Amino acid sequence: MLAALLLCGMVSASAAAPSAGGTVPGAEEKEKATKLEALRRTIKELRTSLDQARGKQAELRGQLRDSEVSIGSLTQSLKKLKKELTQKDAELRGLRARRDEANVALEHQRRILAQQILAGYAMGREGHMKIILSQQEPSSIGRMLTYYDYLNRARADRIGEIDHRLAEISVLEHAIAQQAETLEQLHGERTQQLQALRDSRASRRQVLVKLGGEIKGKQQKLEVLLQDERNLSELLIKLRRALAEIPAERPSGPGDSGPFARHKGKLSWPARGKITARYGAARQVGSLTWRGVIIGAEEGVEVKAIYRGRVAFADWLRGFGLLIIVDHGDGYMSLYGQNQSVAKNVGDWVERGETIATVGNSGGQDSAGLYFEIRHNGVPDNPVRWCRADKR
Repeated sequence: MLAALLLCGMVSASAAAPSAGGTVPGAEEKEKATKLEALRRTIKELRTSLDQARGKQAELRGQLRDSEVSIGSLTQSLKKLKKELTQKDAELRGLRARRDEANVALEHQRRILAQQILAGYAMGREGHMKIILSQQEPSSIGRMLTYYDYLNRARADRIGEIDHRLAEISVLEHAIAQQAETLEQLHGERTQQLQALRDSRASRRQVLVKLGGEIKGKQQKLEVLLQDERNLSELLIKLRRALAEIPAERPSGPGDSGPFARHKGKLSWPARGKITARYGAARQVGSLTWRGVIIGAEEGVEVKAIYRGRVAFADWLRGFGLLIIVDHGDGYMSLYGQNQSVAKNVGDWVERGETIATVGNSGGQDSAGLYFEIRHNGVPDNPVRWCRADKR
């Protein structure tokens, strides 16, 4: 006992003592979480400062942001609700199928019981005593008693089986009623969310009409686009600085296949569709050119990460709508804009091919499509050089 107490004391002292590096176990994880939270606050403050402009246009853009963020949130919620409804509906069908099987088995047991009762009747409706007192051969009496006992036991077994089936059906009926009630509630919630989504889209249309009336002439439009570009560049610079403060360790996974640069020309496109705006092409406003590409795709199509990385930004940004930026390390980032909804948060690790958003027209766009960029140390590069031609 003394040895055991000494050993426990040594273990406790070892657990309480600082590690060789001078840090308490768990402190590193706490530090990472603290820095990640600081990154989220920095991003929020940065986005707020970028959106802080004066005048009617700024007010309208704020309304546009609110309506598009609401649309994104409702769309994502409806997507999850649809999945849950499908699952619950399948469970309800399964319960009803089990109930039907139990009813069939119950009817089968009832038929067998009826046959056994008829068989007992055919034996002369005689009890044990009558059979014993009958003036039959002893061997015949023994057989009759054996048959009689067999039929009684068989009837008891069938009655027990019928009781079991009835109890099972009762439980299934109760489960079906509960599942049906849950489905009804989910359908009601879905109806409310669909109405909220329609209201948000109507609000967005009204804001776009008003915003179009405020931005007059190509020169003013050019100024807006230039400011949007500056905002994005400023955001990327500050993101790189903030990310440098967070430890680069990441959980191991199937995406561990070397540096991002090694996969140039081998990556899949983030969404299937036709490229409607090419890198370097004129934007028909001043001398501006596209710094990424627009992939024309239907609203709601899934957007997938082109490579493993950490989500550095997942929010609304003027000119780019609901935007996700994934940091792939070594200064490489991929940008996915104009989304309908985003499925990831800042700090999340994503794998190659994992769904991170859905295609939309946020940012005040007229048609659905994905705005896609690849940057190295803040400098845009042609995505065509990075993604396989057969995956456009």
